[in-house]
Amino acid sequence: MDYAKKERREAWLRHPVLGDPSFDNFEKIGETVHVSEAPYEWAVNGSIFRDPKTGFWYYYAGLYPYGYMWSPKAPEVQSHFVTYRSMDKGENWECLGPGFPDFDCHFPGLEGTRMCFPDVVMDYDRETDRYWLTYDWGARYIDRDEGWLGKDGGAALAWAKRPEGPFHKLKRPFWSNTLGKDNRHLGRFDRGYASSVFKRKHDWIAFVLQDSGDYFGWALACRTALDPEGEWSVPRLILSGDRPGYYPALMEFCFCMAPGDGKVYAPATSVAGNRNYQVVFAADLEQAEYPSAWSMIQEGSIWHARPLSDERAGIWGQTIQGFIEDDKFVVMYASKDGRDHGTLSVAAMPLDKPFRDGFAISGHVGKSIAPILAAYSDYRLRMEMTFTGTVEIFLRFGGILGPDGHKSMAVASEETFFSSLSVELEERGGYRILARDEKGKTETFSCGTLPETPKALEVMSYGERLSVKVNGEPVWEGESGAECRPLAVCAHEYSVLSCSRFEVEGIPCRYTLRYSAEDALLAAMQHGSWQPAGGAGFISGRGYIGSGAQCAKWNIRGDGFRVFAPKTPELGNMEIWVDGFLYGTADLCAEQAESSGKVYEVQGLPGDDRHLVMLKGYEGQSFAVDMIEVEGEPFGEKRS
Repeated sequence: MDYAKKERREAWLRHPVLGDPSFDNFEKIGETVHVSEAPYEWAVNGSIFRDPKTGFWYYYAGLYPYGYMWSPKAPEVQSHFVTYRSMDKGENWECLGPGFPDFDCHFPGLEGTRMCFPDVVMDYDRETDRYWLTYDWGARYIDRDEGWLGKDGGAALAWAKRPEGPFHKLKRPFWSNTLGKDNRHLGRFDRGYASSVFKRKHDWIAFVLQDSGDYFGWALACRTALDPEGEWSVPRLILSGDRPGYYPALMEFCFCMAPGDGKVYAPATSVAGNRNYQVVFAADLEQAEYPSAWSMIQEGSIWHARPLSDERAGIWGQTIQGFIEDDKFVVMYASKDGRDHGTLSVAAMPLDKPFRDGFAISGHVGKSIAPILAAYSDYRLRMEMTFTGTVEIFLRFGGILGPDGHKSMAVASEETFFSSLSVELEERGGYRILARDEKGKTETFSCGTLPETPKALEVMSYGERLSVKVNGEPVWEGESGAECRPLAVCAHEYSVLSCSRFEVEGIPCRYTLRYSAEDALLAAMQHGSWQPAGGAGFISGRGYIGSGAQCAKWNIRGDGFRVFAPKTPELGNMEIWVDGFLYGTADLCAEQAESSGKVYEVQGLPGDDRHLVMLKGYEGQSFAVDMIEVEGEPFGEKRS
């Protein structure tokens, strides 16, 4: 079975922190459109629009100071956007200057403020022949004696007769985080931005990205109105990690897309350190205000990083956004270069061929790793590849998957790489055969340097013996154990692996993957009173004690799982929920403290292999979060 074939793309585990081996078919068009320079070092947001009247393409580039930060030492540096135009389908671009020159961006109740307007997206209304621009706005309140006193932000609309303007703003914003308290019904989500507005048959609908601060969760809200200047409905959450089913962590939306097929699409990108994982949600546009109308239509294989100087960070800042033309999906995308300055570019993908044979996986600020959803004992692996930097091929993988903390910019934890045997390969020809035990202690079985960059790897595993060839040269043979485990690929920091062949000859068996407590906290979007509880009692090394309304969530791939937790006199009963249904409880109370062990097991989960497992204390009792062990059938006929 060649796991580098596009038909096998669902055989790889994808994770918002750990990464995504992508089979996408996007190719860059032309040169980089915008390369950031001081004082606007971070152009990492934008949108692209095709004018249906002229066929010209317009690129709206959002310009920010470094780190999105406003500085009181330079109050004149206000985030804004500039407009680019291409008359040859993206091959060449002309900068038309600031989109809002001398733009009066003050609203009633916000007089005497300094305003910024960095992120915009365009739509066209054929009935009125108007171009509608949805734009973010930010305000800082000014007092002549006291200086800056506060801030607000939100989204608003402006219209024009041409895509480049001039624009006429509506008198009131349709979203304000403070003045209008538009987020008062949205719980932990307290800031709206990156909005999109579309006209429907009988009304207008707005989609607004929501941020939750140090809960590290993002969501999508919507509201409707009979016309753009009318009263907008009470906001409603339609997508968030509070949904009862599979919903990956750290997913930040940006602009939605309504290409005219009756659907609205909401792509989202992980804001973990590597940001190389994407998902797409979709709904019927006319039903899009209802959460039940939305479903995740694609996970992963949406974007791949390229080893280009302008794209050192991979995709960064926001997810893709674009339009359909000539049976191609044309998108803008943002990245950062080696100076940590933002770059904006364009790519396209044929609609009839969204995937290609061969995958790419990249590491940026941290390592990315992807196991196969199948386990092997005796096997033969033939791999062909190109790469930059350092990559690692795991021949027996048994780590505990998870992030290094409950935060954005998270990377794979150290425990992710424990309990494994691997081949590490360097662009300059270096190689190492590494074995890590369950505590992470590393032993080097063999090392050396080849005369050229490794391009081919061949591994033979039989019984407890294993042999490795790189570029046809034997580099190691020895005892490796006979465990039946998944294989995995890994791209180290600032490395890109492109694999054209990953052919495994052998009998695929049921796989087992383990996930850490940190992974469960990240998906639950909770913080505050979790009590870290490290020590010998927890298998994953970093366990937690929760109580009250706290919960822990794992998004898993498989048809069964086992929950592990310690027992102590202070702990109580713990509920186990799957996809929104209560499956049972586990008693974690014991007279004497007991180290973590299996406390609950489920087999034969119905439906597909994507599930959400949630833990919480029964009636608020204290409970422990340690590790979950997931198993499933190997990729094959049941999953193809």
